[in-house]
This record gives sequence, C-alpha cells and structure tokens, in this order.
Amino acid sequence: MTDYSPMALLRFIALFLAQVFICNQIHWFGAISPMILILFLYWTPIERELIRSMLGAFALGLVTDIASDTVAINTIALTVGAYLRPSLLRLSYGSSVSFHTDSQFSGTLGQNLVFLFYLVLIHHLLFFGIEIFDLSRPFVILSKTAIHLPFSFLVVALIAILFSSQKR
Repeated sequence: MTDYSPMALLRFIALFLAQVFICNQIHWFGAISPMILILFLYWTPIERELIRSMLGAFALGLVTDIASDTVAINTIALTVGAYLRPSLLRLSYGSSVSFHTDSQFSGTLGQNLVFLFYLVLIHHLLFFGIEIFDLSRPFVILSKTAIHLPFSFLVVALIAILFSSQKR
C-alpha cells in the first residue's frame, strides 16, 4: 500500500466524517462519545515513515478539531500517538516485528486488539489530560479516561474487525 493510495484517502475522509457527524452526536449516558480517529493509526501501514504518519495524524486531528471546535486536543493526541506507534507495535507484537515487510493484520486477533487497546488508551489519556490541563487533578483525568475507554474501544474494535482487510 502506498502512502497516497485512494483507499488511504478514503479512510481518512470516512474517519473524519464519521467522527464529526456521527460519533460526536452520540452521547451514551449523557456524556460519553466514542472516538474512532484512532483507527487512522491502526490502519496506517507499518512501512510508512514516522514523519508521514505523524503528518497524517496531525492533518486528521486538525481538521477534526476545526470541525468539532476542540482546540487542538485531537491534533496533539493523534500526533503523539503516531510518534509512539512504533514502540506500541513492538510492545504488542514483540520485538521481532518487521517494520518493512510485516503488517499488523498478520498478527493474531489478540495481538491486534492489544495494539488497538494501547492506541485508544494513549489517545484518551492525552486527550483528557489536555482537556483538563491541570495535573493537580489526576483523578479527574483517570476517571474520564476510565469511563470513555471501554465504549471507545468497543466501537473501534468492532469497526476494525468488520473492516479488516485480513482474509478470515
């Protein structure tokens, strides 16, 4: 898969539209909205250079922040997530993961879900840490993360499984 394939562009646009027009309108229990932008980092090819991954994450976060009026929170969370992605790949798939020939979809379902969970966890910790922006209130940051994490992970995992390119 090349960096500028039509499928990558379609996923970028679909994730943006789905987040802004569908997920931002869902309010489970009055406050919880799923965040599916993390799928961009999950579906990014492993062989893509780090700077390109970070630029793509920055662009997706920026257009989403502009449309959602969230003051660069998604931009920072996605860009840092893209930076940490190689370490999360090694943590999820082991140190033998090949960044040139392998794909995250060649791992087991468990490995894929662990990688996805790490991405969602990092994104939510950063998102709510920046939203609260007061490190003297760690309980608020952790509680908001703990409340939103299961719902976002469930939605993201279902989408990732349903739209996986892996043959089953």
